[in-house]
Amino acid sequence: MLAECKRHGYFRAELCPACEEKGRFMMNDEELERIGRIMAGVLRHFPDRFGVTMDGHGWVDLNQFVGAVRQAKPHYHWLRPYHIQAIVETDPKGRYQMDGGMVRATYAHSVEVNLDDLPDANTDELYFPCSEEELDILLEKGLNPTDRKKIHLSGTLEKAVQAGRVKIESPIILAIDAGTATKDGLKIKRAAKTVYIADAVPSKYLKKLDVDMTQFATPGPGEGED
Repeated sequence: MLAECKRHGYFRAELCPACEEKGRFMMNDEELERIGRIMAGVLRHFPDRFGVTMDGHGWVDLNQFVGAVRQAKPHYHWLRPYHIQAIVETDPKGRYQMDGGMVRATYAHSVEVNLDDLPDANTDELYFPCSEEELDILLEKGLNPTDRKKIHLSGTLEKAVQAGRVKIESPIILAIDAGTATKDGLKIKRAAKTVYIADAVPSKYLKKLDVDMTQFATPGPGEGED
């Protein structure tokens, strides 16, 4: 459930985690999931399908977005800009940004956007999951985007394992020497709480890690997804 506490702002729970008061109801879990999926689709993949104008950095006008959703999905006639703001502010993965009446997704685009205005990575090591079949190719040719415009890197080993387990039970984890790569001029941007993006990562910055998978719990629904 999405709700608002007068003292502590928006939250996703039955009770405000700060004061344990109920707060003002905004939308139920099903509505939150469905509108979240629309946001991801429009802001990452198909703005034209909803008649929304996206600039070169992925930003769309918040009011235009809300109006487009209400027109395309009349049962969401109650949707207002503050609902989208609440979703953005409470998103557990930090997948969206708002600024000056504009909103955008910060990663996972299949449309061409320039995300150079995201903050630079400030970390020595990042991680990437792969399969046994992919390993030799990646160690030889590096990481290059396929269905998305950027390579997505995990900020923690645990998140890399979770991302890998979306596809295979025991992923192989590659470590990226992000500190050296950025010193060498490679642009790596922080796109969310634990997600980093790059246009590509040359193989010289990659190495295979020996990871004991038993130390990581199986992720719950949605934990390894974008």
